[in-house]
Amino acid sequence: MPYFRALAFVVAMTAAFVFVVPVQALARRRGWPIQHKIQTGFCRVICAIIGVKVAPTGALPRHAPRLVVANHVSWTDIIALASLHPFVFLAKSEVARWPALGLLARLQGTVFVARGARHDVARVNAALADVLRAGGDLVVFPEGTSSDGAGVLPFRSAHFAALEAMAAQGEAPALAPVAIFYSDGVKKIDVGWYGDMTFLPHLWSLMKRGGASCHILFGEEVATMGKDRKTLATETRAHVQELLASHREAEGSDPPLAFRDASFARLSG
Repeated sequence: MPYFRALAFVVAMTAAFVFVVPVQALARRRGWPIQHKIQTGFCRVICAIIGVKVAPTGALPRHAPRLVVANHVSWTDIIALASLHPFVFLAKSEVARWPALGLLARLQGTVFVARGARHDVARVNAALADVLRAGGDLVVFPEGTSSDGAGVLPFRSAHFAALEAMAAQGEAPALAPVAIFYSDGVKKIDVGWYGDMTFLPHLWSLMKRGGASCHILFGEEVATMGKDRKTLATETRAHVQELLASHREAEGSDPPLAFRDASFARLSG
């Protein structure tokens, strides 16, 4: 089975370079709505190939645009989220050069930020605000790195400044906390790619494992008006921690299929 997954992955990525990327680039340039179906469809295919089943609970806030703020467990968080909704992501600049993930990131119109470059924060925040003002739904992982998922690292507040600035001008995108964890159907598992891990051995291990469920828990909207970036970061992290704590007893099982389908239908509000 892992050899079949590996072959299917190579075929899918080759087809993406030859067919999907050119069509998606044209669709994005022309503003064709099909760009969103291409993004979500491609990410659903990749999730299926590598053996990640996406299990959403809840829904995005009903009014757009929406800034989704989530804990970060693995690079698979990105394709799992993008399989549900045509999000735009904020990622470190190195991601653009990563195998497979770099292609996915560029395909989704990711906003890239240079790691540790304080001088780049203002430009990036302006780009994030532009995405939201254009009606796009955005995902930020404010921990700044992926981890083993055992806890939620402190949220960096720098990019919450985009919301703070928009709120000062009377603009109020919805702030949606999201918690992510993985299970094998029985217990919580670690699928992260972090530390000294290299990508291809990590990907092979994921394919050999198979059957990983990515649980995506959408929380209630966090009010943004009248709050500074540090307050927003602290409150949102607390909501993510509460989401994870409230679902610990359900980590060993996926939501019923009918509920999952309803969640997919309601994600866009």
